Amino acid sequence: MAFATGYVALSLRGPHVATDSDVIEIDQLKYDFIKWVSPKQTVNFNSIYYTNDQFKLLDPSYTISSLQAGLSTDRFYSSGDCFKDVFSNRRRFFDEKTLLWEDYRCGRRNNLPRNFFLKPPFIHPSGQSYTFLAYKLGKGNRDSAAWVRRFLPFFHVLELSTLKENFGRLPGIFNLLESVGSDAISSIAQGKRTILTSEYLFTKLTYPQLPSVIEYRVYEKSDLDRFLKDSPYVLTNYRPGKNCFYRDGGLCWNYNVKHIFKLANTSSIFLIIGLIIIISVVVRLLLVKLREQALEDEKIRLALRVLTHEFRTPIASLMLESERFGKKYDDFDDEFEEIYLNMSREVSRLKRLTETSRNYLKADKSSKLMNLNTEKIISVNDFVYEIAMPYLDKFPEEITFVELEGDSAFHIDTYWMGIVIKNLIENAIAHGEFPIEIKISKVRSNLNITVIDQGNCQFESLGIMTQEFVKGNKSSGTGLGMNIVKKVCREMGVELKLSLNPTTFTLKIPTGTRGKNV
Repeated sequence: MAFATGYVALSLRGPHVATDSDVIEIDQLKYDFIKWVSPKQTVNFNSIYYTNDQFKLLDPSYTISSLQAGLSTDRFYSSGDCFKDVFSNRRRFFDEKTLLWEDYRCGRRNNLPRNFFLKPPFIHPSGQSYTFLAYKLGKGNRDSAAWVRRFLPFFHVLELSTLKENFGRLPGIFNLLESVGSDAISSIAQGKRTILTSEYLFTKLTYPQLPSVIEYRVYEKSDLDRFLKDSPYVLTNYRPGKNCFYRDGGLCWNYNVKHIFKLANTSSIFLIIGLIIIISVVVRLLLVKLREQALEDEKIRLALRVLTHEFRTPIASLMLESERFGKKYDDFDDEFEEIYLNMSREVSRLKRLTETSRNYLKADKSSKLMNLNTEKIISVNDFVYEIAMPYLDKFPEEITFVELEGDSAFHIDTYWMGIVIKNLIENAIAHGEFPIEIKISKVRSNLNITVIDQGNCQFESLGIMTQEFVKGNKSSGTGLGMNIVKKVCREMGVELKLSLNPTTFTLKIPTGTRGKNV
């Protein structure tokens, strides 16, 4: 599925670099577009901006913002703060035209020279055109629509938006320049071959004998979109770092979505459909498996409920019979006393098992396998000895018990820890060799309970031994004893270790802190 998905993704994505045939196809599209689509207009900017000085009015790079100049620009079209910046910025302001303007705006002279706005420089050191300063100052009726329209070629293109707000639509090319934005204006001033905006496409006309001429055909963007509609391409501005099939100057040609899907051949389509079917089947099988697992869990819980319910009556009867025997305890001989004590112990064990099963069935679902009842054990020696006593009595010569020097208290669930220790002892008796040693020791912050026998373990690791239904050669049981030990130890936070030669099982019980269970 992973390989198939990758294949489909690559098929849909297509090649990363345009081939020679792709370039030829794109060039043919460009030729056909120019041939069949009429431009909205053709603009020769040199016919509007005659000289190099006037051409600066078209280039945003020649303007100086008020932040860059460190000046308040509105100061230069009002009558206040006369000559304030002229003397403090002599290098920037000390020229004849600037001084004439300062005299005029401050009222030291009533008129400007007749050709003041027609001779360079056209941009004031503050970054604004002189015509714009005169329009804002408003003297001599220079804020009228007639005067503004007459001197439009001498306003900077970035000032046209203010004029449009006040006088409405601007005439001819000036309305176009106002609408395309500063990025497109900068590209026009630099003479780039093609320029794409949200509304227009500019294509430059080249004259080999007149390389300085800047003349563009201007097309509607909507006409371009209609022309490319049936082609496999879309045209956008080039952005560094973005995926581009074919870069054409400042433009980028990419496949459109319709053509991308065509690249996926019939076999890829069938492969996609096949993947969808496979995923659907897998999801369905997973849901069926989950339902079966839920049903199986409910069957197990039902069986446990039945067993728990059925066990309670015979156990209650055994408890009553045990109490009747206990009333005549003083009449028992030594042998019958031992039989009675063993029977009472096993009946109590059955009762505890039944109560544990009932508590499990009543408990809410959680991530834990069992509910633990942690208790404080005053003496670890007495606790382990009581569990091991039946085996010590049965094999007095073969099994030895080594107490902890300096008895210690600890916290544990006595029932489940008793099951673990009993299983380890019974495992050593059934599968190991005598003699067997049950030993308690303390290493750093751990309380260690160790069961050692002299047999040869047929399993290489504890992981293999503790799998469900794994039995040794001598075993006649269910193969679940060691699996139960592993799971109970994990729930209690007790570490179970195995070492060979001799076969040694060690329970490492933390005593430094009570931890999560201990």
